[in-house]
Amino acid sequence: MFNGERFIWGSYRAAFLKFCANLGAPNFLLLLVLSISATPVRAQQDSSPLIADRSFVHAFLSKDKAAAAELLDARLIWIDATGHRLTRAGVLEKLPVVANADVEAPPRTYGETAVVRANQGKMNVVRVWVKRTAGWRALLYQEVLQVEKSEPQAGRTSVECVNPCKTIPFEPETRNEKEVIASWQGVMRAMAESNADAYAPLIADEFTATDTFHDRPFNKADRLTQISRQKTTGTRAAPQELLAAEMFDFGETVMMVAHEQRPGGKSYFNTRMWVKRDGRWQMVFSFNTQIE
Repeated sequence: MFNGERFIWGSYRAAFLKFCANLGAPNFLLLLVLSISATPVRAQQDSSPLIADRSFVHAFLSKDKAAAAELLDARLIWIDATGHRLTRAGVLEKLPVVANADVEAPPRTYGETAVVRANQGKMNVVRVWVKRTAGWRALLYQEVLQVEKSEPQAGRTSVECVNPCKTIPFEPETRNEKEVIASWQGVMRAMAESNADAYAPLIADEFTATDTFHDRPFNKADRLTQISRQKTTGTRAAPQELLAAEMFDFGETVMMVAHEQRPGGKSYFNTRMWVKRDGRWQMVFSFNTQIE
């Protein structure tokens, strides 16, 4: 066996040396440098969501479909500021413009996922990355263009929250998804009933809520103030009904892209992400794009 292997290597060695001689020293050295230098770049891209995100922006700015294709997840969801939604195939057919491409925002990593928020002025962008076997891949790109002046909040002194507080037209599949839906329904009940104490433990400290009909993103403290004000005035938030949803379970995190109906307004896509901390699912962000 050893002699056979030595004979095979000897044949390959002779062919390889002949190839190098025909290639020429300058071209051979160039090929060697390129092969060596390409490996660390790909390795960094696969291991770092920051490098993957910057490579993503560069690929779209340069209209490099091949480079973009390597970075897009098979289940990619792309939602622009008008609420137009694209799949991976739709994106690759004609590469869309990446908003706020000049904003370098560091990713925040949650287990096998990473979140990038590239906000500038009234334009807000979120990109969600997931770590697959082949490396980091973009799962979500979503834009929210906020209004110059916040619209009045839709609310009533008496309102019963049925959908989504009690029942929804969607069936979660995994255990994590079911727990996340229960957590989300707890958030919606707390908002409908103006219960800040019930709301607070279900929301991560770094939480932000970004939607089309407000003039700025809201953080956790803003939401708690809003809920407390509603309780004082006796006004309750009118719940947004769930029309459809898609969920992604990554173990430590769960993402949901929901199609919801705003009372008295247009429908929208609302993407939310949760992270599990101390045995409890907490919402990390809510990103709401109105469908024009």
